[in-house]
Amino acid sequence: MQSILFWSAVTLYALATVAWFAWAAFGRKWGAGAGTALLAAGLLPHAGSLALRWVEVGHGPYNTRYEVISADTFILVAVWLVATLVARGLRGLGVFVAPSAFLLMGWAVSTFELKREVPIIFKSWWLVMHIGFAKLFFAAILLAACCAAAWLIKERNPSALSSLPSTEKLDLYAHQFMIVSFLFLGVMIVAGALWAHQSWGRYWGWDPIETSALVTWIVFGIVLHFRVLHRWTGRRMAWLTFVALGFAVVTLFVVAILVPTIHNSYMVGS
Repeated sequence: MQSILFWSAVTLYALATVAWFAWAAFGRKWGAGAGTALLAAGLLPHAGSLALRWVEVGHGPYNTRYEVISADTFILVAVWLVATLVARGLRGLGVFVAPSAFLLMGWAVSTFELKREVPIIFKSWWLVMHIGFAKLFFAAILLAACCAAAWLIKERNPSALSSLPSTEKLDLYAHQFMIVSFLFLGVMIVAGALWAHQSWGRYWGWDPIETSALVTWIVFGIVLHFRVLHRWTGRRMAWLTFVALGFAVVTLFVVAILVPTIHNSYMVGS
């Protein structure tokens, strides 16, 4: 049943991608509505798949790469849908969110692993906070990058992606998502330090993932510094947003997968 629900979600995300591409490439107005509905519908079987996996393995989606990436995808789509309720102009970002969700689900299933036991140190509220905010951080910075990409497209061709707001609003939305991701990353680091003290008897050990997360947080702060104090906007901030996304991907995936750390001696991902 878990597999059926997972592939149902993948199928709905794939159909959403087709609908959004029909909207973006051929101006089919129905594509935006259909794409949004299909992404929202995909969350239902996706949630069921995650829940059944949780019951099967006895822990949350944070131990194997399959669980981590699948949960990251769910949070991305959910955060985007909630954001569209707050700012309807963000609805057009579905043209970026849908293919991202589809590709991430493909990556997740390619790393599928069977049940793996977790140590007792994983039974901590601080770990739940650490992982939860890591996923929110990833969703927020990816959405900021989507706004930046949309800005670059509309700056070159103002008539493109007509349902999206003006370049000025896209620039503002990218900045707001950047601020949110910066705050989420800060909470992730603090919660991780508290979990580390509870589990290993120290708050900070300069583990590669800890160090990478701190460097990423500093980079985000520098980018926001240029925006707030030096009034950087437009193209420069769009490319800096992609730089910030790159640091986030390195911290959450590259270091976690490729570099031996105390984190991935227990789990894959963060």
